[in-house]
Amino acid sequence: MTLVVCLKGKDGMVLASDSRGTFGDPRATTAQNDNMKKVYAVSKYVSVLLAGSGELGSMVINEIHKKLEQEKKEGITPLMELIREILIRKYDEWFKGFQIIPVQGSVAPVRPTLVVIIGGYDIDNGGKPIVQRIYSLNCHNNFAPFLNRLYSPDSTVKNLLPLASYVITETASQDGKVGGPVQMMKILPDAGCMTLDSEEINKIVESNVNRSKNLKVSFFE
Repeated sequence: MTLVVCLKGKDGMVLASDSRGTFGDPRATTAQNDNMKKVYAVSKYVSVLLAGSGELGSMVINEIHKKLEQEKKEGITPLMELIREILIRKYDEWFKGFQIIPVQGSVAPVRPTLVVIIGGYDIDNGGKPIVQRIYSLNCHNNFAPFLNRLYSPDSTVKNLLPLASYVITETASQDGKVGGPVQMMKILPDAGCMTLDSEEINKIVESNVNRSKNLKVSFFE
């Protein structure tokens, strides 16, 4: 299982994930790896979160970087279209004849799951970031893009960082298929994608200890 989070704020965006890969029967995990990379910056203003098959995701990321070196594109919408084109082409090469979605009663193989969350900014003609967007691409609907419009970004990056890390660590405390070190990235209009190092992330996670205690006692008089 993978947990990925992408949040919009009034002064930037925050992306976070766990780092656990699980292997075996999903009803009773037989092995795990806590070193899976799931958060990638693919350009100055666009980052990608991967959920599903880690090996396939890594190969797709390599293809994306190669293509971007040739085309020099920027902005989340054109990059989403480029990434979707790569995903469709690679999945058609790797899994020709595999069903896109499971069909009841069919014994034909189904494509391995890969979900890609793309977060970042569209830019104007001068290269300045102007609009935040979050796109979801899922292999089981042939990577048709879904644009997230579910909420207004009223918070700040400073507040979204502990929120994103809390979502990951709290889920990990209740589900063993989520876990390992938290991975985090922020996207700022003036600086672009910035990966947080382990020391910065640990400070954010530790700061949530008091928040968690306050949340628990708020339910009691």
